Amino acid sequence: MDQVSDSVRARPVTAVIVTYQSARTIGRTLAAARRGYDDLLLDTIIVDNDSTDGTREIIAREANWLRVILADKNNGFGRGCNIGFAHVTSPYAILINPDAVVESAAIRTMLRFMEQEPRAGIVGPATLCGEDDGDTVLQHADSCPTPWTIVRNAIPFVRRRSTLVPIVPGAAPIRAGWVSGAVLMIRTELVRRLGGFDPRFFLYWEETDLCKRVLDAGFEVWAIGTALARHVVGGSSRPQKRFLPIAKHYFQSRYYYMAKHHGWLAATAAEVSEFALETVESFVDVVRGRGLHRLRRRLQVPLLSMPQTDAG
Repeated sequence: MDQVSDSVRARPVTAVIVTYQSARTIGRTLAAARRGYDDLLLDTIIVDNDSTDGTREIIAREANWLRVILADKNNGFGRGCNIGFAHVTSPYAILINPDAVVESAAIRTMLRFMEQEPRAGIVGPATLCGEDDGDTVLQHADSCPTPWTIVRNAIPFVRRRSTLVPIVPGAAPIRAGWVSGAVLMIRTELVRRLGGFDPRFFLYWEETDLCKRVLDAGFEVWAIGTALARHVVGGSSRPQKRFLPIAKHYFQSRYYYMAKHHGWLAATAAEVSEFALETVESFVDVVRGRGLHRLRRRLQVPLLSMPQTDAG
C-alpha cells in the first residue's frame, strides 16, 4: 500500500461535501477543510451534482488533497452523500454543506464526544447561520416530528409555542430528535448499517429521516454547543429562482416521511387536516384584505403527493 493511502486512512474523520452551483461559497468551505487535512484530522470527498457555474473548476484546483467525484446529473443532497459515503474509510464521517465552514477545533470536539459516548450515533454543532457581515441566527435542534405536530402548528388563531431548541455556543450537550444536515457527524459503521440516506428524499427531510432511523436503531442524537460552525444558508440555491421546486420537494418529502414512520392513515389525516385548517385561516385573511399568502406554497403542490421512487 502506498504512502498516500496510509495517510488517508490515518485520519479519523472524512468530510462528505455535496456541491451544486456552489461557486460562490465553496472556497471558504474547502479552505477550512484543508486546514483540517493539514492537522491530520480530516479527509474530504466532494461529490459534485453536475454544476455549471464554475464549481467544478474550483474543486479541481484542490484535487491534490481531496477526492473529487463528478456526477453526470443533479442527484440531490441525500443521494449525493450516499455516493460519497461509499468511499469513506475513516471511523467517522461528517457532512458539511458547501456553504458551511467547520474548523479543526469543532471537528475535534465532536470527535472527542463520540469517542466518549459510544451510544452517540449523530452529533451536530452549534452553528451561526447567515452571512459574516450580516445578522446571524442559531441553528436549532428539535424532537422528532409527528403527524400531530403538523396539525398542531396549523390550528388557526392560536399562539403556537415553538419546540425548536437553539444550539447555543458553549452550552452543554443536549439530546435531540434531529439536528441539521448542514453539519452533522455520524459513525461510518452506523451509516453503512442503515444504508445511508433514504434515496427517495431528493431535498428536505432526509436528515430528519436519518436521525429517526439512528434513534430507532438504539443510538442517540446530540447537539454539541461546545463545537461551533458557520453556515451561510442557501448558498447553492440563492442564485436561482427555485421557489416552486423547493415547495414541491418540501411537502412531498414531509408526506413521505410521515407515511414511512407513522403510517399512511396518520400521514394522510395530518395533510388533509392541515390544508383544511389553513384554508379556514386564509379565508379570514381574504376577508381582512390580506390575500391568500398562507396557502400560496401549499397550492403549488398536489395534496398527498410523494417523491418519485426514481429520485425525480
